[in-house]
Amino acid sequence: MTAPAGGRDDATIRGAVVLVVAIVIGLALLARTGGGGSDEAATTTAAAATESTAFDGSTTAPQTTAGPINSASTTTSAPGATDTRPPGEVSVLVLNGTTANVDGIAGDNESKITAAGYTSAGATGADADLTTTTIYAPADLQADAEAIKAVLGIPDAAIEEPPAESPGPGSDQADIVVVIGDDAAGG
Repeated sequence: MTAPAGGRDDATIRGAVVLVVAIVIGLALLARTGGGGSDEAATTTAAAATESTAFDGSTTAPQTTAGPINSASTTTSAPGATDTRPPGEVSVLVLNGTTANVDGIAGDNESKITAAGYTSAGATGADADLTTTTIYAPADLQADAEAIKAVLGIPDAAIEEPPAESPGPGSDQADIVVVIGDDAAGG
């Protein structure tokens, strides 16, 4: 002989009601002690939980809707950056602008850029020496310049709009131009 199905349904309903009552009591306690947010939010949540106890003969738990846990954007970008392009869509030229003309520094930094997925526009010498590494990027690529700054690991690098005069050969062919300065060479 089997147990009547109605007994199981009644237990499910009672369990759901007990759960809802516990949630309402918990929210009321949180609201009273000041923990967990504003009283309005706790009252709204408690009211929603109380309203969800109408089962209309259903044997399933009531569905409730809740807001997102975190409404912040989930896009990944460098700190302070807003909209970056996929690295493969950004061409980067790396120029050696060190006073001592440090051998291989442009190529070493170009390797970091390509390892991060950016398109290389080459590595060569700059037309002028710089004390501080400078990343030249137009306004629509400023977020990408921030990302490249992070990839290079040169936190004090300046990010500027492209200058009127070319910083070096091939600058007009790249989206972003990085001129490595003495700060990146340890000087």
